[in-house]
Amino acid sequence: MKLLILDAGVVIKLHELELWSTIVDRCDVHLSGIVANRESKYHEVQDDDWGRDIDLSNDIASQSITVFDVAQADVESFKAQFDPSYFADLDDGEAESLAFLVNQKDGFQISSGDAIVYKVLGNLNLGDQGISLEEILAACGLGRKIDGYQYSKAFRIQLTQVGGTDMVQGRGRKR
Repeated sequence: MKLLILDAGVVIKLHELELWSTIVDRCDVHLSGIVANRESKYHEVQDDDWGRDIDLSNDIASQSITVFDVAQADVESFKAQFDPSYFADLDDGEAESLAFLVNQKDGFQISSGDAIVYKVLGNLNLGDQGISLEEILAACGLGRKIDGYQYSKAFRIQLTQVGGTDMVQGRGRKR
């Protein structure tokens, strides 16, 4: 798969599934600097347990993954087009990833476990640029049941439709 932007939750889940290296080998993975350097650093296995460190430095150094940064002014400009009910739910890595995505001419797709990412895509009429972790694994020949509805194709479709409905009804974006 080409031009795949992953949110921190997907990076963490791929590490938990021990599929990170396989996906990096089979896909052109792009991460926002915030996701790569801050949000994906650690993951929680259970309450009061931070699990193992997620160290992406070798993947970054070897250029197995691409890390991009978006100027803060561009991220703020992207967020400014939405009502607070939308951008309040976007974390920094999601905002940077989406700001990058909407300014690309190539066919990037973004995967997340957070509803707001797919709602934003639907609201921008960019639903075809979302892809669930379930769909990524299937496309890479690694199809399997994944714990967590937020990683399913059904979740992506449902939330993209909610965002599309919001767009039609004048919600989510400032006029």
